[in-house]
Amino acid sequence: MENEEFDMEAFREEAIKKLQAGEGLLGEGGAFTPLLKSFLEQALDGELDAHLADKDEPNRKNGRGKKRIRTSLGEVEI
Repeated sequence: MENEEFDMEAFREEAIKKLQAGEGLLGEGGAFTPLLKSFLEQALDGELDAHLADKDEPNRKNGRGKKRIRTSLGEVEI
């Protein structure tokens, strides 16, 4: 499962709609949650690539799965 390209313009439009509707900035369904999700996924991918770069090592990538993590900004599915 490859990360989707983050669409900043779509994010901006959706965030503005949510904020105008009085929805929160943070937490599940918050206006900034998609940006946080994208950042976390890219950071974790970079860390995995650096850590598991050598294919001859026994500890290497073998697939991906969805995870829910708790942050100070609320839960995010990555």
